[in-house]
Amino acid sequence: MKYLHGFKLNKMTIAMGIAIALVGVTLTNYDSVIKPAHAAESKGKSTSSGHKGAGKGKKGAGKYERGSANKSLDSMLEEVAEDSDRPDWAGKDATAPKPGGGAKGASDTKKGTDFGDLFVILRTDDGVPILVKWVDGEQVVYPGTGDTAGWFVQPLDVDGNPIPLDEEGHAVDATLPIGVEMGRLNVARAPEKVLDHSLLEALKKLSTATEVTLDPSGRLVVDGVTIDSPLENLALFKAIVSTPIVDGVITLSVTGTVDGQTTTYTFPISVEQAGLVAASAIAAASDKTGTLTVDEVMYIAKFLDLDTELSSFVSSWNYERDDVYTDEVKVWILEGVDTNGDGMFDVYYPKEVQINDVVTFNTVTQIVADGNGIDTFTQAADDSVQVLEYVHDNGLDQ
Repeated sequence: MKYLHGFKLNKMTIAMGIAIALVGVTLTNYDSVIKPAHAAESKGKSTSSGHKGAGKGKKGAGKYERGSANKSLDSMLEEVAEDSDRPDWAGKDATAPKPGGGAKGASDTKKGTDFGDLFVILRTDDGVPILVKWVDGEQVVYPGTGDTAGWFVQPLDVDGNPIPLDEEGHAVDATLPIGVEMGRLNVARAPEKVLDHSLLEALKKLSTATEVTLDPSGRLVVDGVTIDSPLENLALFKAIVSTPIVDGVITLSVTGTVDGQTTTYTFPISVEQAGLVAASAIAAASDKTGTLTVDEVMYIAKFLDLDTELSSFVSSWNYERDDVYTDEVKVWILEGVDTNGDGMFDVYYPKEVQINDVVTFNTVTQIVADGNGIDTFTQAADDSVQVLEYVHDNGLDQ
């Protein structure tokens, strides 16, 4: 029998949340109206989805396996180099200029091509871009019906204010739009077959495991070994968000060739835990420093053709940090001691610390303060990033 933080992973584990209506207007023709300067974005949100009632995440229900959750930063970076096709212009150690130049002339954003320029834009609570046009210096919001020609996504400035647009949807002041850097999440550019293979590898481990738990950041731990591959985590994120809920359970499934035989692996996960695992998975696929933002998460979903599914999923999934990072969530570190008073640590002792005492969390700006939506999901994912960074910098390997 498999366990996930004390929860049995079978169809008897059903934790249904309260279904909450999707927020915002229904938009249907984004790709035809979004200018390259603002990057192609969502085609709209679904009005029906298997992810209604995605529940509330809890991580403090059982003991955490620390194991390889404390994998060293160097080994993680080496892994990224092996299974990521990040181009040489991406990330903090970039060696080439980023493609695209300025607010008007960005390249196409389809998967497999350069991302081009991506900007922070106005969105509904479920992450869908809000279309606008400017008339006589005033912003007019798309009413939700009728032809979308002549309507554009709305870029925001550093203070979150809408930037006036010209008749073609370009920012009147091209210096004001805020760029979104994807960093290691450029793994989303990998061909679909690569993610399919990564999902096969992940579900093979999960479906044959004796015990499945979560590490302090929420990543899946299989028999004491953390799934920390960026591609496997991105594949798990995609699978969770795109798989319908049946009787309160999301059953991940993949079929592939293993040792010359066609094999199908499945892994059920309760809706209560699915959101946490999805948020932690996208965190594990991202950079382990900095922050995750709403736009970064939604652009990744768009590149994976998951924007509609993610919008529906987050509309009813709730997250409260205090319910997840309880006093039970702990990690072992080495604490330095200055024994001779020279200002330098010369002796180190193992010490178990509570994550909620030692990690500094960020606050994701809320779109709507309702405990769900893309802002809440991003908060969960960014919290996971902060825990991952602390563990990688300070945690002990077992």
